[in-house]
Amino acid sequence: MKKNLHIISALALILFAFNSISDLSAQEFSTNKEKLLTIAVQGQIAPAEPSRGYTTTWDGKPKMAIGIGGINYNTKVGADVFGWACGDRATMGVAVEGFGDSRFSDAWLHYTSIGNEIKVINGDARGEKGVVIGKFGRYVLVQFEDHVLDKLAVGDKVQAKACGIGLEIDGYKDVMTHGVTPEFLEKLDIKVKRGKLEVPVVKEIPGEIVGQGAGRGSLSGNWNVQTCYPPDIKKYGLDELRFGDLVILKDIQTDWGMGFYLGGATLGVVCSGPSDISGLGIGVTPILSTQTGKITHRIDGSANIGKYLGITLASSENGGAYSGTNGNGSFSNKYSGEFRTNRDKLLTIAVEGVVQPASSRGYRITHDGKPKVALGMASINYTVSMGDPAYGWASADHVEPDVTIQGRDRDRASDCALAILACIGNEARVVSGEAAGSKGIFVGRHAGSDDLVWFPKDVTEKLAVNDRIMVKSRGVGLKIEGFDDVRVNKLDPDLLENLGITIENGQLVVPIVMEVPGHIMGSGIGGNFIENVDYDIQTTCPEIVDKYNLKDLKLGDLVAIRDHYDFYGRGRYEGAVTIGVVIHGWSDFAGHGPGVNPVLSALPGKIKTKIDPDANIVYPLGIKEK
Repeated sequence: MKKNLHIISALALILFAFNSISDLSAQEFSTNKEKLLTIAVQGQIAPAEPSRGYTTTWDGKPKMAIGIGGINYNTKVGADVFGWACGDRATMGVAVEGFGDSRFSDAWLHYTSIGNEIKVINGDARGEKGVVIGKFGRYVLVQFEDHVLDKLAVGDKVQAKACGIGLEIDGYKDVMTHGVTPEFLEKLDIKVKRGKLEVPVVKEIPGEIVGQGAGRGSLSGNWNVQTCYPPDIKKYGLDELRFGDLVILKDIQTDWGMGFYLGGATLGVVCSGPSDISGLGIGVTPILSTQTGKITHRIDGSANIGKYLGITLASSENGGAYSGTNGNGSFSNKYSGEFRTNRDKLLTIAVEGVVQPASSRGYRITHDGKPKVALGMASINYTVSMGDPAYGWASADHVEPDVTIQGRDRDRASDCALAILACIGNEARVVSGEAAGSKGIFVGRHAGSDDLVWFPKDVTEKLAVNDRIMVKSRGVGLKIEGFDDVRVNKLDPDLLENLGITIENGQLVVPIVMEVPGHIMGSGIGGNFIENVDYDIQTTCPEIVDKYNLKDLKLGDLVAIRDHYDFYGRGRYEGAVTIGVVIHGWSDFAGHGPGVNPVLSALPGKIKTKIDPDANIVYPLGIKEK
């Protein structure tokens, strides 16, 4: 018996010693941080990068894909990656890109590391600080506090104290580090067990569902965890992921290049949301990798970079809802009214333009052969505002109310994020010049070039051509519960809810000023992308103008276009109806007239109209009083 007790005691001592050695090994984890250089590199806040047309999903459906780049106000560390309306690989935080020659812009991308301090060096947020939280493609992703986000603008310059290049873990030369600071690495609670580094992760991701990324260099870019096959989403718990979560990619190498390698492993940070485009999906920024099996893992549901960087995790603003591959999420019931929308699932993204200068083409010939100097497009219109008549202005043609701005982040204004993402009713803010800080409202988009913003008169007096205007875009992907087949376009959810729409017998009853037949619609008809182009009610036939009382139209009026269905394009469909907002004035050039932005459209039986002479957006937006 005594012998047995001695044996048990000896085994206990051995086990204790083994555990002590394991604990000691974990404590001895160290790096070469004293040898690392810290240098300053600069970047600038990037514009948003929505798709410039409808993309095609894995199952052959058209989709307006948004969320990459720019200032994202609701995709923060800790927020759910799934559930954002029209979101496709939506990036977390603020996207910052390099500028200047490629060698300088590449320095920004290559030298910055997760955990680096970021300081804003110009603009309203000058002096404010943030922290690097990931990388996606050419972007470095930065987390700022909410009060800083509200001051930032596209193009603001930031500077990083870049430190992390050359980081090595002592005794683990075959484990590579990628864009991570030693301080962050030390806080990850990595344990040394049996000659391997054990890292905390939320999920293990098998190599067979890892998509785009292979073949790239490892100094930049990210992996994609494919979400184009819906059963994988539930099978591997991908819909439980949050921005900033740590995951392990099994059989994936990320050393000097990126690819599949049996027995390899890559530890990464979830940096972007899912996709339903073939081969794409949840973005993962690599931070540690091995080919030789030197990285193992333990499951820890709290393994999120926010925990290690001291960032307060975002609440589940979108509830983590997942409703099929389109990611539209569930509907909000946080407000009272006749209907509910998916407003809580909408991405809010900063877009920007500048006050567009006026231009002249000299005399042009009207539909009846008369020369005319066409006036009223672009610049600051001190005379005509939303709510004013669309007709009657001297020498005016396509007159644009209030302030006309254009995006500058692409060669063509119609391809700019402003043109695609800004919605009627969105908040606008002046970010340069004498009127900096003043606020207004985005009120519409004209053709392929001009975006329209209303400001109070005292603000327009301070504005100058080329002043920068930022818009908090929100509304792309907006839907009405029970009416998924009703296309909502270019409307802020607050405005939609205050247009006076009711529901009767399964139909949306929409107040309008007048109806116009689809056959008198002109310029703009037939286009296949409705987000960035209006189309015109033709006013070159006097009899038609009189018959439909078109001279009574006011800028901002809601009108119904009969027998037109504007879902993915603009054109005829008998019995369908489209509701539009009048956003520019009349014309006497052939095929032109007052322009409308389609805001609601449906096949027969879903929309019913009622005449209301006050059906104009100026009232719910508070621009004018009845």
